[in-house]
Amino acid sequence: MSTIANAGEGSHFAGSREELCAEAARRTGLDDFGKPDFHEGLDRLLDELDGAGLSSQGAIATRESILGHLTGRLRSIDGFKRHADAMLRPVVRPLIVTGIVRSGTTALHKLLSMDPQFQGAEHWLCAAPQPRPPRSAWADNPDFRQSKSILDAMIAQAPEFLDDHGMAVDTVEESLNLLAQRFCCNMFPSQFVVPNYDRWYRTQDDTPSYRHFADNLRLIGANDPDRRWLLKNPTDTLSLREVLAVFPDAMVVQTHRDPLQSIPSVVNLIGAAHRMFCGENADVARVYAREEEFWELALRRADEVKADHPGQVFDVQFTDFVRDQIGFVQRIYDHFSLDLSVEAEDAMREWLAANPRRSTTMQRFTPEDFGGSSGVLKERYAAYRGRYGY
Repeated sequence: MSTIANAGEGSHFAGSREELCAEAARRTGLDDFGKPDFHEGLDRLLDELDGAGLSSQGAIATRESILGHLTGRLRSIDGFKRHADAMLRPVVRPLIVTGIVRSGTTALHKLLSMDPQFQGAEHWLCAAPQPRPPRSAWADNPDFRQSKSILDAMIAQAPEFLDDHGMAVDTVEESLNLLAQRFCCNMFPSQFVVPNYDRWYRTQDDTPSYRHFADNLRLIGANDPDRRWLLKNPTDTLSLREVLAVFPDAMVVQTHRDPLQSIPSVVNLIGAAHRMFCGENADVARVYAREEEFWELALRRADEVKADHPGQVFDVQFTDFVRDQIGFVQRIYDHFSLDLSVEAEDAMREWLAANPRRSTTMQRFTPEDFGGSSGVLKERYAAYRGRYGY
């Protein structure tokens, strides 16, 4: 019997890499995973998952999630070989949105994606990387239908992801979903309590992950190679040096929000993922402690890198975005000498009208709601809050 197939009777993830890879190969009919540099991260993750407090259903969902990244990797490597010419094309001057989670990155990303000068990686193409077909053909694409079914099931279990993250199968998704193919990624320590993996991840050079990610962009954009890329990933703040090593001409927008508001909101959102995987075993106090420490490190690293790249990162405030979204976008375009066409502005205004800001997203949480301390949070972020006027 499979060591982890019967997850409800006690899963055993440790040592299961070969089994999982074999299952991913069976599902796709492919067997080339490319460079084995993803083995270490996957092994480290699997070694800790048995002690991560997963519920029976959470273990099943975790296994499927890992298999999803493995099948996605197989699809990517196959696509890289099939579209070798596309792999030679540069990713020119992408616009990248980053910043601490819950500082407006998702809404800004979705809003900017209304501009037809940009292309992004839609959710379903992150799950099944391939040259983007015409949108009119998506509904009949088996990969699109499967991705929609999986996402619908996840949202049914954790509707917070739809309310707070705006997830939809046919809209742009953040880079984390493609970066996870290398299993050296913040997705995993943010979803699971895996402290050893987390410590290892923070010491890694992310350059190989972003190179693999760039190849995925070339693959997805193979049919539209000249259109500028629009990307978004809050964790790019931690790895900004590697981001700029792989995309040296990138235009980076970093959003900022007072950590006294953003950190509790981050924990409220990520806590939903922990409850999905761990049920009543979810330890939100541990989630809070990890996120409070992680984002201070990420923001500090970003500021260190920005000092060496003056003007390449445009710092903007969440409160300014809330007050005037179109004016906020115009400031970004002016900074990077981009053209905001009438067509793009009209599409953005239509999106804003169809997606009004939900009052629930303005709900205020405090560190004390999650077992933390406002005083400790203020002290940890004192330097950051001083730099950005909080």
